[in-house]
Amino acid sequence: MWPNLAVYQHTSDALAVIDGERFVDINPGALRMFGCAAPALMLGYRLADFSPLQQVGGVLSAPILTALGWRARQLGNLRFDWRCVGRDGREFWVDIMLTSVPHDGRQLLCAVMRETTARHDEQVAIYLALMANVAVRSRFDAHARHLAEHDFLTGLPSRILLRDRMRQALAAARRNGRLVALLFIDLDRFKGINDALGHHIGDLLLREAAARLVRCVRSVDTVSRQGGDEFVVILADIGAIDQAAHVAATIGKAIAREFRIDAHRLHVSASIGVAIFPADGEDIDTLMQHADLAMYHAKTNGRNGFAFFSPAMNRQIRQRATLEDELRLALAQDQFLLIYDAQVEIASGQPLAAEALLRWRHPVRGLLLPEQFMGVAEEAGLMVPIGDWVLAQACLEAAHWRAAGHPLVVAVNLSRTQFMQKNLADKVAATLAASGLPAHMLELEVTEAVIMHHDGNARSTLAALGALGVRLALDDFGTGYTRVGQLRDYALSKLKIDLSFVSGGLDGEVAQVAVVKAIIAIAHSLGLTVLAEGVESGAQFEFLRLHGCDQYQGRFARASGQLDGLGGLLD
Repeated sequence: MWPNLAVYQHTSDALAVIDGERFVDINPGALRMFGCAAPALMLGYRLADFSPLQQVGGVLSAPILTALGWRARQLGNLRFDWRCVGRDGREFWVDIMLTSVPHDGRQLLCAVMRETTARHDEQVAIYLALMANVAVRSRFDAHARHLAEHDFLTGLPSRILLRDRMRQALAAARRNGRLVALLFIDLDRFKGINDALGHHIGDLLLREAAARLVRCVRSVDTVSRQGGDEFVVILADIGAIDQAAHVAATIGKAIAREFRIDAHRLHVSASIGVAIFPADGEDIDTLMQHADLAMYHAKTNGRNGFAFFSPAMNRQIRQRATLEDELRLALAQDQFLLIYDAQVEIASGQPLAAEALLRWRHPVRGLLLPEQFMGVAEEAGLMVPIGDWVLAQACLEAAHWRAAGHPLVVAVNLSRTQFMQKNLADKVAATLAASGLPAHMLELEVTEAVIMHHDGNARSTLAALGALGVRLALDDFGTGYTRVGQLRDYALSKLKIDLSFVSGGLDGEVAQVAVVKAIIAIAHSLGLTVLAEGVESGAQFEFLRLHGCDQYQGRFARASGQLDGLGGLLD
């Protein structure tokens, strides 16, 4: 369909109708392009008349245009560039799309023209010409290319341009026998800021971080944003590895400075991985992979630092990847089991509860402790399914104990990831219902560190759990900085003194003795039961008994024979 008259007249595009070789109608866009104040300055003229060659006496323009018109008629349309001179004497290049109008479309074309002298003889070709100034198109193309090659948020080179710059840097380094360093940078704790304050603040922080990175490197180097809070820096043409270390340290200091975004004062740090050409790889993909692995190593070593890639690091990462796959298989094949550590009442010597402890029956490595695999599970996003299995299994086994005449409360640790689930209370209620275990026979343990980092949600989460009727214990107390006043705000029933204050410290360590006595007194003043972890000797037991501690757990319970009546239930 041909455009209607309004579109033809008001579009910014330059359109013209050519009858044979002459302009028989033009729209305002074409007038502006050729510098004509009135249609009469173009109508009846040929495109060849606007050719510089034609105007200085040349003879090529008209024949060439005739040939091009013939090809357009044969092909239906033809696109070409043509050098023109406007009525104002200005020279410019025009990108022309010449479309041959078939016989059945001529009447419709004539209907949209302002006025026309177009003939309807089938032997005379009629064309619709769409024309664009090449200079304007070039500027548009350059802008489009810039958008394709640069990150929209920070203006830094994107992955496409980064790879091109990296190819150039590697080629130059091979010729000159120099080094190239690739730095992979991840902003620590950025996600928390983005989630808490919103994407607008997060975007502003990323822009400022990008500007700081650019100021840390030379003009010949490249800073690129890979997406999210990840950046890559190419240090081209360096002579020694220590130059890369210097830049990495400089970047770390720059990012660690306070960010003032709107009314917020924000603090992040950077974990940086460094790979060096040619020692750590001779192609882009290998260097990127190794720099990423080194960054991951820096992050697992405490963040806010940098690490160089090494083969040992690569082996370690591959081992972790293998362990992750094996963990998924362990869940599917029921390779986990629980053992139980008794919690004994000091006054009566009776076991009141048992804490569920996870073990992995690895088919090759044997029985593994949690510290050998839980870190990988956390990073792999497996803590929730593993925690769900522990909770369900512990409730089932406690229900069996109760049915067998051993009504022990079962204590289950909640990981940080589990505790952050919005549907945690619903999940616990469903697990209790499925196992048949009464709610008061389940005790959920949350560490002091988890409550500290999620204080805003901790109150509501603990209140929802307490409303179910389950018991709540604060584990590892004394290792964090929970204010005593905060304990009143949580629906807790028990406080567990961390074993670091008990093992080896109650036989004469004045400071530790004072801390344990203070914790017992504080807990009792708040109506909480106090349990001491890691009790191994009679002296420790006696100290806790004399100072009013309510319960304990540790190897002393078994050594003293206090668990004999359970018949191996807690092995």
